Amino acid sequence: KKKILKQNLFVLLIAIAVLIVFVRIVGAIDVNWENFILINDIYPGMKGVGKTVFTGTKIEEFEVEVIDIIRDSESSSPYILVALSGDKIENNGGISAGMSGSPVFFGGKLSGAISHAWEMSEHNLCLITPIMSMISLFDYIHEGRESTNIFKDSDEKIVSVYLDENLRNKLIGLNLNKNTFDSCIAENVVDIIYFDYIQSPLLIEALSYRANKYIKSGFEKNGISDIASLPGHKGINNELKISTDAKHLYPGSAIGVQLSTGDINIIGIGTATYINNNYVLALGHPFLHRGNVSYLFSSVYIYHSFPSIVMPFKIGTPYLLIGEVVQDRNEGILAKTNTFPSIMSCRVYVHDLEHNKDIVSGVKVIPEKEFVQSVVPALLIQSVDNAINRIGQGNGLVKFNFRNAVSGEILSYENLFFSENDIAFEISKDLNYLFEVIYNNFHEKIDLNEIVIEASINKDNNKAVIQEVNVDIADYFPGDNIEVNIIISPFRQSDKKEVINIRLPENIKNGTAMIVVRGGSTEKETNDVAENNKGLTYLKGWSEIDSFLSKQDRNFQVIAEIIPININENLSQPDTNGLENFDDDYRIILNTDYVIEGYHEIFINILQNQNNEME
Repeated sequence: KKKILKQNLFVLLIAIAVLIVFVRIVGAIDVNWENFILINDIYPGMKGVGKTVFTGTKIEEFEVEVIDIIRDSESSSPYILVALSGDKIENNGGISAGMSGSPVFFGGKLSGAISHAWEMSEHNLCLITPIMSMISLFDYIHEGRESTNIFKDSDEKIVSVYLDENLRNKLIGLNLNKNTFDSCIAENVVDIIYFDYIQSPLLIEALSYRANKYIKSGFEKNGISDIASLPGHKGINNELKISTDAKHLYPGSAIGVQLSTGDINIIGIGTATYINNNYVLALGHPFLHRGNVSYLFSSVYIYHSFPSIVMPFKIGTPYLLIGEVVQDRNEGILAKTNTFPSIMSCRVYVHDLEHNKDIVSGVKVIPEKEFVQSVVPALLIQSVDNAINRIGQGNGLVKFNFRNAVSGEILSYENLFFSENDIAFEISKDLNYLFEVIYNNFHEKIDLNEIVIEASINKDNNKAVIQEVNVDIADYFPGDNIEVNIIISPFRQSDKKEVINIRLPENIKNGTAMIVVRGGSTEKETNDVAENNKGLTYLKGWSEIDSFLSKQDRNFQVIAEIIPININENLSQPDTNGLENFDDDYRIILNTDYVIEGYHEIFINILQNQNNEME
């Protein structure tokens, strides 16, 4: 009796919760409640149908049977535990990742979306996220309002379900997995079963394995690990006949959430659950769980389901951009059709000087830092690979142009690169540095709406080394001109002599000074911005970033600097006190056609001026 009382109390609480949701949400959006079936009207043994796309764009049905109404042991969120069956389910090896959001109907009324699966059940046991939980996402479209979902949110992917005697007996009767877990369940070896998201891997469609690998590595650093790479996959063939009807979304239609499109396409595949005018609910669980978002939303053509030991998953490609995903939360995603997110466009032009060949490529990516930082360098690597059709030695002159989305201003940065092993990867390194400078500044949030990269690639070795540095005399007075003679040795070419003239400032102190001559590529580490550019994040916005970058060493430069040394201090400590424009007055840049390496030091004496002695 106590057990029955508890069950009735749980059902009553759910009914009250649903009623509260009803009252709160009516004013938020026009919903026809007669199309929904509530949890308290659903009972074990009840049979219904689910809808999804198994191949192409055709929506097909499968059978669903209710096992029980449960809730996560860690929260009060209710779920509907069901078993799926039918020829399509069996032929596809059970539930496929990509079926998330598949609507389930009982008596023609929508109950919710298939969202979580138990791997050990031979992929036919799953949970349904109730439609009333998903409907609460509509509240977020009204600024300043909170979600109407009164159930406790959980940040965990896993829903844990405690096996009481009643539920244990029901699962035993289903013969879920005769070889393994039936006996474990029957013998009380298993007390809790764990349901995970039925989430399709994030599919990366690029033209090269290296681009896929680069993006995957970047995403994994940002906590996005469920990724499948599809090198060489170019997307949907134009000859595929997509009917006019398939260009409209219905409950059960295949949908995609895209992070980029173009020569690199990144998409997660799911299923539309409920459509209300120009709003679409889908998945029944988070995509990346980032709350308010702005992602591309597309119709998807499904090729087929790939078998997997863990879970089969659908492979498909977007064929029509239809809107914007605006919410990404526990209850699923909410998209709005006929409105589109802001995007960042990147174009890459590569000229292969060896074969006089040009390659143009492009991508449109969601303008979030982690996506841009992963996709744009991958596109550059892929473009160079395609242009020179090899991986190996080369040099490249590259110009980067970044356009500010707000002001329209363009920041330009040019550099020269050489690599003995991988020129495509080498020229992408500065992008990491530039993104860190732009995105991580402390004072101003900067959005980019366009990046244009122009690269000229040659197979030759254009490296040169500073072999010798000397000055004619050792003693100088303030205001004197110092003629610095520099011998540069290009790779397998005759030495070249360069002369740099440095005029000593009139206010330089007497004592010892050190002349440092080095190549722009020497001791330059672009991967550790924080260590090598302390205070970099405190640059005050776009104009200061532009000024900062214009003064950064380039690989093709010979840099000569005078460092005054306080004779009363340790020789390693430069004395810059009282000197204005220290960098400009004591630093001379010589541009060359080579990637310059080498480091030299010369010590000179700064004598006291005779006029000062007389005074």
